[in-house]
Amino acid sequence: MDAQATFYLRAGQSRDKIAGQVALMRVVTRDYLPTIGARLSEGRFFENSDRRSGSPVAIVNESFANRHFAGRSAIGARFQYGQLNEKGYWYTIVGVVKEIREVGMAEALRSAVYKPLEQADQIGSDPSGIVVRTAVEPASIVSAVRQAIWSIDKDQPIWRVQTLEEIVNRQLSTPTQSSTLMSAFALLALLLASLGLYGVLAYAVTQRTNEIGVRMALGATSRDILLSFGGRGLKLTLAGLAVGLVLAVIAARFMTVLFYGFRPHLIPTVAVASLALFAVAAVACFVPARRAAKVDPMEALRYE
Repeated sequence: MDAQATFYLRAGQSRDKIAGQVALMRVVTRDYLPTIGARLSEGRFFENSDRRSGSPVAIVNESFANRHFAGRSAIGARFQYGQLNEKGYWYTIVGVVKEIREVGMAEALRSAVYKPLEQADQIGSDPSGIVVRTAVEPASIVSAVRQAIWSIDKDQPIWRVQTLEEIVNRQLSTPTQSSTLMSAFALLALLLASLGLYGVLAYAVTQRTNEIGVRMALGATSRDILLSFGGRGLKLTLAGLAVGLVLAVIAARFMTVLFYGFRPHLIPTVAVASLALFAVAAVACFVPARRAAKVDPMEALRYE
């Protein structure tokens, strides 16, 4: 079941198109595609009648079909694969399957071609693995599978027995660890931002204690002081949150490309972070202003 990548040529194409046409090729047994749960878009799976022949058949994936047969059927189309000369075989497409991820989870989907094992001698490639579908716990049948293989060939080595879930989890382990680490850094960044925001706003209000004293001496009430300084600080906070929202949208789009399957919950995440920073800004503005508003105006005027 090793996948190889090779150039191909469709019937009626000029040979100068070959350089831009590469597809993955996988040699499989008749029941491989149904076993792994492949779904047909059109045509059929391999059948018993697909034996050694001068007119071999093939099944392609949707990427292959959409590239060359968009809006029309690919069934019956012919192409050469690998040996692109007079001695090369012309394969006839008998089925199109929905996408099967033949490459890493983070890689883009690619055109793929599936050939029946009975015709593998025509292209010099043999499968190197098997797939078993079971309704029970996979680990419970490993021994039985080994014994079945050794009953046919006792010298056949068997290694890397693993489930599809294990394969997928292994490929996703690095992105998952990276996303977890990034989440931890994001929480740390939110904490530091909150501390920095509180410190800056509280310091800015405290530095204007003299101004508060003057206003109160001229008749301003504590409520006026709180609304004036609190509102000013919150306006600056809202402006900063607006800039942060734009940057968050850009970062989220970048991460969807960087991490396979990443779906950012942008609205709830931004809402929680914004509310947290807004609350911190409110406390940073109102607490020092309230404290300064309670000071005697004459004491406030003497404040350095």
